[in-house]
Amino acid sequence: MSKKDVVEATLRARYAETDAMGIVYHSNYVIWFEVGRGEYLRQKGGDYDKFEAAGFYLPVIKVDARFLAPARYNDVVVVRTSMEELRSRSITFYYEVVMQETGQLLAMGHSKHLCTDRQGRVRRFPRAARDILSGCGGQDAGVT
Repeated sequence: MSKKDVVEATLRARYAETDAMGIVYHSNYVIWFEVGRGEYLRQKGGDYDKFEAAGFYLPVIKVDARFLAPARYNDVVVVRTSMEELRSRSITFYYEVVMQETGQLLAMGHSKHLCTDRQGRVRRFPRAARDILSGCGGQDAGVT
């Protein structure tokens, strides 16, 4: 993953996220992806709650993950998030989960989201949101 436009979020694996073997259960990585995505949007100036307040939503339409090595209880991991593709009505994020101490790659994945209105109809991204997500905007919600 290129360092350009990568946002990092640091997490500690909680006991509740592990299975009987003490390994982080696979579905928790999708939750960690969401943490990374939220931090990505915040750092780009497009807080998701402001986006929703303006009547737009980003439902997940596709998610995939590849697991390379396990995280265990109390491990500190870094979720690296970047935008892979921004289209007029969809956005795809890329994620890497790495061990903070060693940089070992634990998992990687993608999520694709549609831009919808409150009724669930697919809409074009508002121009200001596209500007923020593409790195051209300021510190606004990006929903005008």
